[in-house]
Amino acid sequence: MTMILLLSAAAACGTGAMFALLLAKPLYGTLGDSCSSGRSASFWTAYSSAMMVLAPAMGVLFMAAFPDHGLPVSVVFSRSLLLGLVCLVFALLVMGRVLGRTAFKQLDAELKAEIYKASRKEVLEANRKQV
Repeated sequence: MTMILLLSAAAACGTGAMFALLLAKPLYGTLGDSCSSGRSASFWTAYSSAMMVLAPAMGVLFMAAFPDHGLPVSVVFSRSLLLGLVCLVFALLVMGRVLGRTAFKQLDAELKAEIYKASRKEVLEANRKQV
C-alpha cells in the first residue's frame, strides 16, 4: 500500500505543481501590485507555489494514517488522490481569499484618495467663486 500512496502523492503533487506553474505569472503580477517591493512579491509567489505542491502531499500523508482494512488498491488510490486534491482546492481558496482582501483594501484606499482629491478640488473651486 505504500507504493499506492506514493503514486497518489506523486499525482496530487504533480497537479499542484501544474497549478503553481500556471498561476506563477498572474500571481506574481497580483502580488507585485500589493507588495512593497519585488523581493517580497517574489517570496510570496514562491511560498504560494510551494503551498500548492505541499498541500496535496499533506492530504495524501493524512490518508496514510488510516489503515486500509484490506480495501482494493483502486479505492485506496482514489481516496488518497481525492483527499490530496481537496487539500489543493482548499489551499487555492485560502490564497484567493487573502489576495482578494488585499486587492479590495488597495482598491478602497485608491478610491478614498480619489474621493478626497475630488472633494478638495470642489472646495477649492467653491472658494475661488466666493472670492
